[in-house]
Amino acid sequence: MVSHGEEVAFKLSDYCVLKIVKGDITNWSVDGSSDAIVNPANGRMLGGNGADGAIHDAAGPQLRAACYEVPEVCPGIRCPTGEARITPGFNLPASHVIHTVGPIYNAEKNPKKLLENAYKNSLRVAKENNIRYIAFTAISCGIFRYPLDEAASIAIATVKQFSKDFKEVHFVMFSDDSYTMWLNKAKDLPPPPQGRDFSSSPTTTKRGFFMKFWRRLKMRRRLWLTCGVGSIHSNSIRRSNSTPARVSPISATFAVSKFHTAALRFRSELITASSSSSFLSSPAKSSRVVTTVSSMASGDEGAVFNLSDSNVLKILKGDITKWSVDGSSDAIVTIHRAAGPELRAACYQVPEVRPGVRCPTGEARITPGFSLPASRVIHSVGPIYDSDVNPKKSLANSYRNSLRVAKENNIKYIAFPAISCGIYGYPFDEAAVIGISAIKEFANDFKEVHFVLFADDIYSVWVNKAKEVLQKA
Repeated sequence: MVSHGEEVAFKLSDYCVLKIVKGDITNWSVDGSSDAIVNPANGRMLGGNGADGAIHDAAGPQLRAACYEVPEVCPGIRCPTGEARITPGFNLPASHVIHTVGPIYNAEKNPKKLLENAYKNSLRVAKENNIRYIAFTAISCGIFRYPLDEAASIAIATVKQFSKDFKEVHFVMFSDDSYTMWLNKAKDLPPPPQGRDFSSSPTTTKRGFFMKFWRRLKMRRRLWLTCGVGSIHSNSIRRSNSTPARVSPISATFAVSKFHTAALRFRSELITASSSSSFLSSPAKSSRVVTTVSSMASGDEGAVFNLSDSNVLKILKGDITKWSVDGSSDAIVTIHRAAGPELRAACYQVPEVRPGVRCPTGEARITPGFSLPASRVIHSVGPIYDSDVNPKKSLANSYRNSLRVAKENNIKYIAFPAISCGIYGYPFDEAAVIGISAIKEFANDFKEVHFVLFADDIYSVWVNKAKEVLQKA
C-alpha cells in the first residue's frame, strides 16, 4: 500500500494499480484521452440524483443528448440493470463516461450477481474502447441501499479479474464512510510495484485544481462574450462546446447583468464544489401574484399559477439547493450535499423507527437548513416506482406529510423537486399530477409553493400538468 494524503495505492498485478481516492468523481481524470469515469445511472440514462446528476451537470447538455441517442431495449430503458453503455465525456475532464445501472438492494432477487455484472460490464466496455484508466464510485451504495461492506468486497473482487487489462483502476469516494470501507476491504492487497510514480492524478492535486479553474475561467469568458451586456432574470449558463450559452429563469424579480451572473455562478462552483449547481438563485421574495390560471406567467418568469386568492404555485427551472425566499420561513424538501456536514449530523440525531430507518417511505422529517439559503430542510422519502406496493399512495403521502410538517413549523414558502422522478423511476406525468393535486389540498396554508426542477423534460411536464389540474378547479 502506498498513501498520498487521501489517495491510497495497491497492486492488482504487475501491470495494474488500484487506487482508492477521497474526492469528487466529476473532477477526476488521468490523461483526458484514454480515461473514463463510471456513472451510476438509471435505466433511462437521462440523469438523476446523486453522482448521476452531478456527472450530467458537469458534462453539460451534450451528455444528455448523447444518451437520448442510445437505443431503448424496452420502452423507456436504454441500459438494463447490470449492463453498461459508453458515451463521450464532453465537458468532463475524463474522455469518456461509462453508464451502468446497479441493483436496488431490497428489490432484486439476486443483487450480488447484478452488482458484479455492473462492474464486469463496465470494465468490458472500457476494455473494448481502449480505456486504460477507469474510475468508479460506490455503485448502488446510495439510495439503492447496498450495504457498504458487501458492495466493497464485490467491487474489489471483480476489478481483480481485469487486472491485466488496465493501467489503473480508481475508486473515487465522496463520503468518508465509503472511503474507509473500501480501504479496509483492500488492505490485504500488496503494495504497488516499485519504481513507478503513484502520486495523485492531475485533477486530484492543487495543480489540477488550478488547471481546472483556468479551463473554466476561459470557458466563462467565452460565455460572457456570447451573452453580451444587459439585465436579465437570474439565469442558468450551461457549458457547451457547440451551442451558445443558455439562459434559464428562476425569479420574477431578481435582475442582474449577464456578466455579473456568470461571475457569481463561477464563484459559487468553486465554493460549493459538492453541489450540482446550474445557476445562481435569487434570495429575493417574488411580489408578483397571478389571479387567474389563464393569465399564467411563463418564459423568463417560469410558470406562476393561482392556488387561491392569496396563494401561488410557481414552477421554476433550476437548482433547488440555491432556492430561498426570505431565509426565515422558507423550506426545501430534501438535499444533503449543499447543506454541509451539519445536516448529516442533525439527521443522525433523528430517532430510528426501526434499525437503520429514520424516515419511512411517504413520511417526512425537518431539520435546519445550515449552509443552504433556505432556513429549513424537510426530508421525505418517495417510493421506488417498480417495487412499492402502492406507489401512488406513497408519493401522495410524501407530498402531504412534507406539507403538514412545514405547516406545523410555520413555514410559509416551500419548494419541492420532482420526488421519485430520478433514479426511482416514477413516470413524470403521473408524478406531476400527484404532486400538484396534493399541493391543492394545502392551498390556504402557504403563501407560495414552488417546484424547482432541474431537467427540461420534467419542467415541461410539470407546467403542462399544472394547467390541466388547476384548470379543473
